[in-house]
Amino acid sequence: MSSTLSLLWSGATDQGKVRKQNQDSYFGDPKGRFLILADGMGGHSGGEIASQLTVDAIAGVLNEVNWEELPPPEDLVEACVTAATDSLKNWVKSHPEQSDLGTTLLLFIRDGSRIILASLGDSRIYLRRAGGLYQITFDQVIETELRRRGADRNQAAKSPGAAYLSRCILASRTCDADVMCIEGQPDDEWLLCSDGLTREVEHDNIKEILVNSGHKTPQESADALIEQALENGGRDNVTVIIARTLQSSAEVS
Repeated sequence: MSSTLSLLWSGATDQGKVRKQNQDSYFGDPKGRFLILADGMGGHSGGEIASQLTVDAIAGVLNEVNWEELPPPEDLVEACVTAATDSLKNWVKSHPEQSDLGTTLLLFIRDGSRIILASLGDSRIYLRRAGGLYQITFDQVIETELRRRGADRNQAAKSPGAAYLSRCILASRTCDADVMCIEGQPDDEWLLCSDGLTREVEHDNIKEILVNSGHKTPQESADALIEQALENGGRDNVTVIIARTLQSSAEVS
């Protein structure tokens, strides 16, 4: 029997104290193979529709793949993003008044002990390992993209539309996701979250909550993070998924 990792996860979402509706959506595979989180773009019509269509389309792709022999990570993620984009396009055909709908995307795929991650937008993935908390994804906004291309911090921050998303899931065009692979370890704790958490709760506070949650279940940790976001203002929808990798003696499929 081959050594691999299994996944214990829980998620939670809240509308927040200001928004009139929750435009976040998330899904976790009951077999622990993948997690999806999408944050509908708040300034766009149909944000909640975009996030749910995206989650459903990607879950459909991942439920149909051959888990005994997954495609290369870039190809697998591209298929997921294409399916989500096509789903939004089909929606817009019959709802042209919502042509500007869009959503961020986080994708977590467990392939044995390998973790495949993908992101579009400013939702984030963190890894807590050996007492440290590390931001794995970067925010795909204009300012960050400019800095990655060499612009200094001040120049990038003052650029027009610096806080606007540079990439996301849209009906109007296809964007390439950032894809990475990380070798998972037993007792890793992964945090997937919408910006409703990270805009309200500082990195060190998130770390404190997670580090002090070793005795808590993933659901209790997720609830604690959302509670903190609400206490700090709750100005946006907030969604959190907590996933812990556990040593397993056989592949979960």
